[in-house]
Amino acid sequence: MFTYDYHIHTRLSPCADKHLSIDMIVQIQQSRGMEEVGITDHDFSYGSRTKNIDRARKAIDECESSIVVRLGAESHMLEYRVPSIDIRFAAYFDYILMAPNHYHFRGVARPTHLMDPRKVAVHELYMFEAAIACPITDVVVHPFVLSPEVFGFSKEGFSEFGREVMDYLDQKRLINQLDAASQRGIGIEISPKFIKYNQPHLVEFYQLCLDREVKLMIGSDAHNAQQLEELVMLEPVLKELGVSEECLWRPREWQW
Repeated sequence: MFTYDYHIHTRLSPCADKHLSIDMIVQIQQSRGMEEVGITDHDFSYGSRTKNIDRARKAIDECESSIVVRLGAESHMLEYRVPSIDIRFAAYFDYILMAPNHYHFRGVARPTHLMDPRKVAVHELYMFEAAIACPITDVVVHPFVLSPEVFGFSKEGFSEFGREVMDYLDQKRLINQLDAASQRGIGIEISPKFIKYNQPHLVEFYQLCLDREVKLMIGSDAHNAQQLEELVMLEPVLKELGVSEECLWRPREWQW
C-alpha cells in the first residue's frame, strides 16, 4: 500500500468530526505507517484570514512525528472560471484540491435534471473542464464520483446510473482535458468514495488517466478517524491498475 494521503479534513471543516485535530490525525497516520499526509480543510473554513492558516501551520510544526505534513485546501468550482477561492488566498497553501461537483454546496451550478444521465454527463464534463482550466488547481478531486445523497438514489440503483453517465461523456473532450491536465501537472484523485458509492465503472476512467499520463492522487477524503482507515479499500484497485510510484501525484516542495 502506498503511504500517502493528501485529502484529510480536520475539525476546522464544519462537516468533519469535532474531535478530529491535526495532532490526532498525525498520531493515527503514524501508527498506520504513513509517510506523508495533507491537511485539506475546505477553503471557507479559514474565513479568508491568513492568521488562521498560520495557526494551522503552527499546529503542524508542533506535532511530534516523523511524518511529512502538508497544508492544502479543498476548494470547489461554482461555475466556469468561478472558483470558491481567489488566487491570492490560494497562494498561502502548499496545494489546492479543486472539486468540480460539490452540488450540496450553495452557489454551485448543478445539472438541470438530476435524473437524466445525458444531462448529468454534459454538466459533469463541463465542471471537470472548468476545474482543469482553473489556474490554481493542483488536483481535481472526486471527478465523476456522484453522491447518492444529492441524486436521491439507493446505492444499489446508483451504480447503473453512474455508468450511464460515463457512457454519455464526450470521449474526445474528456481526452483533451486529460491531456491538458497531464501537460500542466494536474493530478486526479482516486479515493475510496467511488467504492463506497458503488461506482466500480470508474476504474475505467482511472485507467484512461494513466493512459494519458495523468498522475493519480491518493486521498481518503476523511472527515472522521474511521475514514482514515478506508484507504485500504484502494489496494486491489491500485494493484489492478498497475499503479507505481511514478504514477502518483505528490505536492511540490515549498520553502516556508
